[in-house]
Amino acid sequence: MCAGACYWAGIGTVVYGLSEKRLAELTGDNPENLTLDLSCHTVFAAGRRRVKVRGPFPELETEIIKAHEGFW
Repeated sequence: MCAGACYWAGIGTVVYGLSEKRLAELTGDNPENLTLDLSCHTVFAAGRRRVKVRGPFPELETEIIKAHEGFW
């Protein structure tokens, strides 16, 4: 997820399923998904506009991972 883009677009709530660390484990070294290990909480805390964050959802992780299978 691009937290900076969400912030500048004025999005008030971000909902996500997997942490960046967990996504990086799934994608490996895929050059099309160069991850940035920086929490969206850190990005949003640096701004003046409040952005609510919901996620990740460990109880849904198995289902969320299925959506990534075969993609990366």
